[in-house]
Amino acid sequence: MSELPGAERQRGAPRARAVDGARPPPAQVVVLVPPERMRTWVLRLAEVLERQASVPVRLIRAPWPAASSAGLPSEVLEPLLSRGRRAGHADWASSTALPSPDEIDWARTLVVNLTERDPHDFPPPLRTGLTLTPIFHGARRSEALAWPLLHGEAPHVAVVLSAADRVELLHAARLAAPERFRMRQALDLIFGRTITLIASAAAHVLDERPLPKPAPPPRPARELDALGFWWSLAGVAAPKIARAVSAPFLRHDWWCVGIRPLRADSSPIELDLATESFQLLDAGPDRFYADPFLLRHQGVTALFVEDYDYRRRKAVISGFTIDAAGRVGKPFTALAAAGHLSYPFVFSVGGQAFMVPESSANRTVELYEAVDFPEGWRQRAVLLEDIDASDTTLHFDVQTGLWWMFSAVAEPGGSSHDTLSIFYSERLEGPWRPHRANPVKLGPAGSRPAGPLLPWNGRLFRPAQDCTHAYGEGLVWCEVTSLTPEVFSERTVARNTPRAGFAGLHTYGRAAGYEVVDVQRPRPRLARLS
Repeated sequence: MSELPGAERQRGAPRARAVDGARPPPAQVVVLVPPERMRTWVLRLAEVLERQASVPVRLIRAPWPAASSAGLPSEVLEPLLSRGRRAGHADWASSTALPSPDEIDWARTLVVNLTERDPHDFPPPLRTGLTLTPIFHGARRSEALAWPLLHGEAPHVAVVLSAADRVELLHAARLAAPERFRMRQALDLIFGRTITLIASAAAHVLDERPLPKPAPPPRPARELDALGFWWSLAGVAAPKIARAVSAPFLRHDWWCVGIRPLRADSSPIELDLATESFQLLDAGPDRFYADPFLLRHQGVTALFVEDYDYRRRKAVISGFTIDAAGRVGKPFTALAAAGHLSYPFVFSVGGQAFMVPESSANRTVELYEAVDFPEGWRQRAVLLEDIDASDTTLHFDVQTGLWWMFSAVAEPGGSSHDTLSIFYSERLEGPWRPHRANPVKLGPAGSRPAGPLLPWNGRLFRPAQDCTHAYGEGLVWCEVTSLTPEVFSERTVARNTPRAGFAGLHTYGRAAGYEVVDVQRPRPRLARLS
C-alpha cells in the first residue's frame, strides 16, 4: 500500500507555497532519529543541512520506543564477504548519546522525520509544526527498497511534507542502483541521493527554492519474507556469477567507438543508429574506446576518445585525425594526467580550440586549450573545484550570451547515473554559478549527459544516458523547453537502444560532416574483432 499522498499533486499540479502567511516560518530544523541506532547517512544529512539551511539545525533522538528496523537479511553476511568495502551511508551508528527533546517550540520547527513512523502518530506538540518524511518506494521503512532492488525496478524515494491541515508530496525521484547484487553498496547510493532529496525539500520550505516535478509513484511493492528475499537475491546474483565465471575469456564491459558520414537532414530525434552502418574502432583486448567527440579546427578534423587501459585501471584522452576521404588515422595521446580522464568535450570559440575532459577523480572541472591541435594541449583554467562532476557538457546560448554547463554531480555520496546539475556564466573561464534548482533533474532515465547539445530547426536537444537498469544502456533525447538561471525544464522526445549483440550505448555527437557513437558488447580477450 503506497503512502504517497495526493494523486493530483503527482500529476504535476501547481505547487502551493510550503509555508503560508498564517503560519510563522520555521526558526529551526530538528532531525529526529530513532532512540537506539540510525544509519550513518543521517549524520551526513545533518551536516548538509547545517551547511545549507538558513536556520539552526539540531540532531535529536525520538522520545519513544524505536520501530522495528532490523535491516535487510543480507546485511550481517555482506560485510564478511566484502571486507574491502569502505564505510558508507548504509552503516549503522548508535544514537543513544544524542539529546532528547527539551523545551522546543514545535510550532516554529521543521522536523525531518527519520524515525520511520507516521508523523500523524507523533505526540500532539510535535504535530503543530511542519514535518518532512522520506518515503522509500511507497513505504516509510527503508527495508521496502529490497523489492525494487531485487525485481529490476529503479527505486523510488519521495519526501512528504506534513502539517496539521494537509499532507503534500514535495519531491520524488527514481534512483539509479547499478550494483543490485551488493545490497549494502546499493543502499549507500540510494541513501546518498535521499540526502539530496531531503536537503532540496528543506530548502524549498525554508527559502522557497524551486523543485522539479515529482516522479510518478511506484507500483505497490510486496513485502518480502526472509525466504523470498534470499530467493530473489539468488536470481539477481546469478548473472553476476556467470559473468565472473566467463571473465577469463570475455570482457563484458568493453566499449568501442563508431564513426560514419553524417546523413543529410538527419534530425537528432529520428536517428537510426544501426551498428552495421558505423566503422567501429577496435582498441584491442586490453583497452577500450568510449566517449567520442569530433572537432574540426584549422583545417584538421579530429576525433577524441576516452582510451581506457584495463591493466592500469585508468584512461587517457586519445585522438585520431580523419582525412578528406574519411580514413581514420593512427591513435595518439592528446592528454594524460595522474588520475583518470574521460569524456573529452571539445569545442572552438573565437578561433581557439578547447577541451573539458572529465576529471572527477581530481574533484575538478578543468578547461584546456590547444597549443598544437590536435595533439598539444595545456590547462587554461579550473572552472569548478571540490566537486565530483561527470560528463561535463558546455553550451553557449547566443540569445542570452550565457555559457551553460551540464554535469552529473554525485553529491553527497549518491550515484552520478541519476542526476543533472547546471551552472552558468557570462564568461567561459567563469565565475560559474550554480542553478538555483540544482540538481535540476533526478532519475536514471535521462539525467546524465551523453554528448553535445544539438540545436535543430529552432529547437534544442540534449542527449542523455538511460541508466535505468545498467550504466549506459541507451540514449534518451530530451528537448530543452526552458533554460534560465531560475528555471530549467525539458521533455523526453526519443530513445535509442543498442542493436542485437550489443549491451550499451551512451554517447553521441556530430561535427565536420561525421557522426560518432560508442557501443558496448562482450569482447573475447584473445581474438581480434572483425
